[in-house]
Amino acid sequence: MEQDRPNSKSPLSFVIVFGVALLYGLIARLIFAFGVFEDHGLIVSWSFISLMPFAFGALVTFLGFKIVGPSTFWRVWAPVLVITLAFFISIITDLEAVLCVIVAVPIMAPSAICGGVVMAFFLKKSSGNLHVSVLVFLPFLSAPLENLWQQPHQQVGITDTIEINATSEQVWAEIVSVPAIEPDELPFQWIYLLDFPRPIAAEIDHYGVGGKRLATFERDVSFFEVVTEFEPRRKLSFTIEADPEFIPHTAFDQHIIVGGRFYDVLDGSYTIEETETGCKLILTSNHRLSTPFNRYAGLWSKWTMNQIQGSILTVIKNRAETAG
Repeated sequence: MEQDRPNSKSPLSFVIVFGVALLYGLIARLIFAFGVFEDHGLIVSWSFISLMPFAFGALVTFLGFKIVGPSTFWRVWAPVLVITLAFFISIITDLEAVLCVIVAVPIMAPSAICGGVVMAFFLKKSSGNLHVSVLVFLPFLSAPLENLWQQPHQQVGITDTIEINATSEQVWAEIVSVPAIEPDELPFQWIYLLDFPRPIAAEIDHYGVGGKRLATFERDVSFFEVVTEFEPRRKLSFTIEADPEFIPHTAFDQHIIVGGRFYDVLDGSYTIEETETGCKLILTSNHRLSTPFNRYAGLWSKWTMNQIQGSILTVIKNRAETAG
């Protein structure tokens, strides 16, 4: 009969279970990211984001049942506890960025619990040796098959709006060219607490269609923008080019680097609409997602860009109203 708590055995038993599971997770992480397996076992894949934690949870439950004894703890709580420890270690060792871990937790943690529950079911019917052997190798076997299907491309449009108590001319002056932004000008946003580069400035070489804007962010991140629409006091549109080889690899996590395999910013547009009290400024941007789970990734992309665009709009609003 299962107990509600882990059996009182030597702490060494727990160290062995946790240690073996963490070692499996580390090996999987390294295999999926480096070496000859990189082209077939991308971390941004269902094989890694879902099947790997499923196998991880199954391994924790299998070892816990065998070494310590059956219990609800080893079936449900131990898998999520160990994978949480793995997340923490990956952050403090800079193996993963905080944002990537936050994005992964809602999928990986439940998958680990499911793996533990399924393995507990198998252990009621048999020794579980064959089942755990198949499961720990399953992510590596499925990754090459998953890679045969081209990642779907999806374009996501993100729009943010702000009311400004200033004239269209005053607002226009603040968006065409943006002087250096002081840190205290930026409003509080969670994305910056997660170490996302803050915007610094945007400079334009000449006014009009074809003008080139250089948008700079912290940690030497730069985006090259070419003006496609230039209607003074009304609209400014531009394409955005991000060269992943030009952007420092330390500025973003490798999985969310702008212009990379999985994500890119395509274009942006400012639109000014006059109101009774001043102006309404609308900032729109279009993004390309190329992941196996675009719908889920799109939610995080919108959340991230809403934070960044919202902070830029706030800076423009404060500057325009101060000038007015």
